[in-house]
Amino acid sequence: MAVAKQAEPKIVDLLVSSGVRLSVWHPPAELAEAHDGQPISYDDLLEFHYAIQQQGWFERLVSSVGLEDQA
Repeated sequence: MAVAKQAEPKIVDLLVSSGVRLSVWHPPAELAEAHDGQPISYDDLLEFHYAIQQQGWFERLVSSVGLEDQA
């Protein structure tokens, strides 16, 4: 079971020396990016779920956003 808590360096050292495994996590840079537009809705999610179950879904997705010329 993983537990995450703030701790001073001396506490971390004590825990690690007694066998606790240390895992350091850094949030991804994407969290700091600006996001434009409306958030996706449940309907958007259902539509996407249905779309990816169809043959050729990826090609249709790429052509719908105009990425076919970029590589």
